[in-house]
Amino acid sequence: MEISSYNKEGGRKEMITLKPVDEHSVEACAQLKCTPEQQRFTNSPIWSLLQTAYTPLKEYCVLYAIWSDDTVVGMVRLDYSLFDEWYEFTNLLIDKAYQRRHYAAEAIRCIIGLFRAEGRFRFIRIQVDPENSGAIRLYEKSGFTFRGPSEDGVFNEYEYSL
Repeated sequence: MEISSYNKEGGRKEMITLKPVDEHSVEACAQLKCTPEQQRFTNSPIWSLLQTAYTPLKEYCVLYAIWSDDTVVGMVRLDYSLFDEWYEFTNLLIDKAYQRRHYAAEAIRCIIGLFRAEGRFRFIRIQVDPENSGAIRLYEKSGFTFRGPSEDGVFNEYEYSL
């Protein structure tokens, strides 16, 4: 399944699309880079690719490439059934060359649309490092609300009601 959203960056409309990583996008996804400051908050793209291909996570998760028109600008892992009562997404990464263009916000709209269309659960939950202020602002602007610290106390949990 794929879903699209329009981003009005710089006065022109761009189609933002989420598509499962495949032979057309895997190489571009492996090349994605975040800024040095963001590296401590996310897994490397190669680790995410390997994790969803070769671990038990492949039964529960789908790795999506984030496309702007015909260019891969990022990727994200969507967890459809890893938990019993909610959806989750992790490792949202927009390449450093494409940041600050609203691609992450549009990708989140697409993610919400995918989960809403799947329709099994009523919530999306995510965990965010408390020091990742940029991500926290993005998620709050996207409608996620703070739930409290994670069970292990390492992350902050946020929730979105579908």
